[in-house]
Amino acid sequence: MYRKDKSVQLKGSASCLYNNLSVMSMPDKNVTSYAVVHKTVVNIANCSGDAMNIQHRQVSCKEMGAPSGNSMILQAKFCEFAQRSMLVILSQRGVQMFEPDGSVMLFWHAFGSSDTGQAGEVFGRGVTAAGEGFIVVGTAKGTLLVFAVPPKGPNITMAETLTGHSYAVSDLRNNGNEVASADDSGAIIIWKAGTPFSRLSKIPGSGSTCTAVCLFNEYVAGAYGSGHIRIFDINSGNVQVEICAHAKWIHSMDIAPSAGLLVSASEDSFVRVWEVRKGNESYPEVDLKFSECITDVQLCGAKFTNRNGRTFGVTGYDHNEVACFTQKA
Repeated sequence: MYRKDKSVQLKGSASCLYNNLSVMSMPDKNVTSYAVVHKTVVNIANCSGDAMNIQHRQVSCKEMGAPSGNSMILQAKFCEFAQRSMLVILSQRGVQMFEPDGSVMLFWHAFGSSDTGQAGEVFGRGVTAAGEGFIVVGTAKGTLLVFAVPPKGPNITMAETLTGHSYAVSDLRNNGNEVASADDSGAIIIWKAGTPFSRLSKIPGSGSTCTAVCLFNEYVAGAYGSGHIRIFDINSGNVQVEICAHAKWIHSMDIAPSAGLLVSASEDSFVRVWEVRKGNESYPEVDLKFSECITDVQLCGAKFTNRNGRTFGVTGYDHNEVACFTQKA
């Protein structure tokens, strides 16, 4: 179904983090941007359509007013709205928001003692755009910080704090006004964006970390440290499908909603693409459409570059490239 394409080289290798790849496509400019975290910097590669011309930039996340060095980064993600896009960086110290090319910092929110998790950790992990002008960030404490983002300019404000998770947040994804948040216990909460946000439902955890979550149609899919992918009914929270997808931890999962495709990447070195479609009965059907082993590489990021699932990229721990795959003609 897919063939290996030319890889995109990065200035630094990828750290072993959940969902350590973010992609932003700009068809009008024929440019695709890739962002990958390496310790205290974010490596950005702006790649032309033929991958022949690549521009690189490295963005650091420094603690404001502290000369002690850079903070360890847990996640970097492009957040896209109808009128603007931003690069959001989450670290052990706080949240920083940049112009999408990383050239200008627009906003800085420092974590305080109220954001400390159960074991004393302080960090941000999990971020998504939501609705028409919100960015939601997960913390070690299990809270969600909601920021209001104007159509232009740096006047970003803290809107509210959401509670509901008892463990550190691991991932956040959106589908329009709906937001799914997952945590280290495997619990998933569905929210509706608005002023204020409202909680729609909660799916209890099973004890294994939900490393990635995706929303599509009336379903929510979770990828787990146990190697499973589970698809739940978004309203009832009941399991519709359980897939023994990988032999080890799944580190990343993404969806191409227009094509009904899921891509998953694991530390077992395999990247796999699944097709999810409505079955004859009320349960969805899932087929494995593609599987590729990237030998001796612990995969930590997988992302479709467009909604139709024609291409996707994969990153691996300690490797300084994005492996790209394209659908066969």
